[in-house]
Amino acid sequence: MKVLLVVHDFLPASVAGVEVFVHDLARGLAAAGDDAVVAHTVRGAGLAQHALQPGRVGEIRTWQLVQNYPYRPLVESVEDPQAERRFDELLEREQPDLVHLHHLWGWSAGLPQRARRASVPALLHLHDHWLTCPSGGQLFHPDGHVCETPDRARCDDCYARFRSREGRLERLAMRAARHLPRPLPPDLLHRGFAGLPGGARGLLKKINERPAGSAPAAVEGEAHRRWEILRNALDRVDGFVSPSRDLARRMAQLGIARSRIAVIPNGTAIEAAAATPPGAADPERPLALLFLGTPVPHKGAHVVAEAVAGLEGAARLTIHGHDPAASYARRLALPHVELAGPLPRESVAAAIDGSDLLCLPSLWPENAPLVLLEARARGRAVLASDLGGVAESACGRLLAAGDVGSWRGAIEQLARDRGALARLTDQVRPPRSLAEVVEDHRELYRATLERS
Repeated sequence: MKVLLVVHDFLPASVAGVEVFVHDLARGLAAAGDDAVVAHTVRGAGLAQHALQPGRVGEIRTWQLVQNYPYRPLVESVEDPQAERRFDELLEREQPDLVHLHHLWGWSAGLPQRARRASVPALLHLHDHWLTCPSGGQLFHPDGHVCETPDRARCDDCYARFRSREGRLERLAMRAARHLPRPLPPDLLHRGFAGLPGGARGLLKKINERPAGSAPAAVEGEAHRRWEILRNALDRVDGFVSPSRDLARRMAQLGIARSRIAVIPNGTAIEAAAATPPGAADPERPLALLFLGTPVPHKGAHVVAEAVAGLEGAARLTIHGHDPAASYARRLALPHVELAGPLPRESVAAAIDGSDLLCLPSLWPENAPLVLLEARARGRAVLASDLGGVAESACGRLLAAGDVGSWRGAIEQLARDRGALARLTDQVRPPRSLAEVVEDHRELYRATLERS
């Protein structure tokens, strides 16, 4: 089979769960004898908006669509005729048997219809809640509560508050970039910022932060119009893939027939190991906790940080991820907490091996975080929030989201009783292999082609 995998970002520029999954799936398909091509968006210095260019990531052949305006008005962000025309060119050039859409962000909701016109079956992967939630797919209200069922009447206000986090200077720069003289590249301002000395960048970031309590700009009806566009697109795909039963359930509540959603749990390419956690072998050693992910408020790193800070050295927390916003970094700057910065992909296994427990303290309903599977592959238990699809793939303890007291109590108990840590670790079961996941997808591809 020849499969075109479409995603928003991709390795090596962006290393997050969806991008890693698509990379591993493409490699697995190639190993099984299929032809897998990845199409993704890219923000390029001096490259024309919507330019389409070939590339390669290792042995994976790619196409890059230049998308220099990632932050656009809601409706414009899901309805991009020029991106659709570039997708038409891809279908003509590649002649795929099937299109597997992993994310429409940066592309356009019109891609399923374009595939249908070309008589190419299209599947849509449900990696997160981006389709149903305009506020970054977080399903997380500004007041700190999880949005169990999106309320379109409330989405405009919620999105306005979410959008305000971009900051004044950032929005001004995005508007200015649209009006640069034609000979100048649209990302000129972005590159100018990146080229400033570190102190100057830090000052601008601080100025950019929105004052607490300031009112966001109103958004009228955009969230509803965005949903109508996306809902129409969902009717055009030939089937859906969800890595969790939880997200499949949520989509079914929104009117997608459950029979159209194939649940295929994720696997990982991380090499399996079952070493004893350092803290289990050395009771005098502080409990070593690890946070792997983007340190932003809805990921909840501050919950574990605050829990650890109150344990007087019984545990320490290492946070690996891109530099957080200045205000959030200050919130994480607590005793026994280390902001260790980004972690190269090849160093993930070693970081997990050096820890006693992985922490996933998300305040929003995660779908199927790959980091949970990576921890399982290395024989590590997790402490995780009891939200979303996490319970389906986590091995460890589920705790109340956002409840610092619950997290502190669980950490303190394991720090004091290393036998309990050893028993928790012994219960960790290996995740599915990447080969199993790839074969499940190949079976779904074949069934979809037969139906079409």
